[in-house]
Amino acid sequence: MSSQQQRYPHTPSPSRASLTGRQRAGQLAPTDTGKALQAARACPDAWYRVQALASVAEHADQRLILSILEEAAREAQSCPDAYGTVAVMAWPLRVAFKQGHLNFAERELKKCLALASGIEPRASQAYALEILWSACFAAAPSNAKPVWDRILELCHPDHSWRAARLYLHIAEIQNGRNPGGAAAVIRAMPPGKARSWLERRFGLT
Repeated sequence: MSSQQQRYPHTPSPSRASLTGRQRAGQLAPTDTGKALQAARACPDAWYRVQALASVAEHADQRLILSILEEAAREAQSCPDAYGTVAVMAWPLRVAFKQGHLNFAERELKKCLALASGIEPRASQAYALEILWSACFAAAPSNAKPVWDRILELCHPDHSWRAARLYLHIAEIQNGRNPGGAAAVIRAMPPGKARSWLERRFGLT
């Protein structure tokens, strides 16, 4: 199992061409946008093609970034299910927020959050939103608020182990950024086993 699959176990097994293409696109992106795009577009699997395009956009001339991000968003629609589309958009969204392409980022994030309601099973839904939240938060914490609001709507922490881990993940990151940040996350959770578990874990009881 690859490190990518270990981290994101819902990801389909990649072809060797996709792994090679994504790696080559990342290597070429800082110095040769044209060749990097060729490598990215050659990835047979949409998940890796989108990631590769995002890595090219991250290093491209400012005049080219938006068109590459738009291409990545179109390619994300080729993923075989809603989980893949929502989760893999984390890569181009992170780049868009960091590079200041806010209209693109806000539009595509809104699409992802709408699509998230159709992800099955619930564990996959929670994991896709975790990946999306993490990417948006990494660019700027305020970018992650729409994802957090959607998590509260869709992911009851007692309905799957992955949902409970999602709230733990957010609580740990918020607490690392701001002591006491975990308390705000836990207060927003509905009462139940997962909330009680996090209260004990963070010493709030």
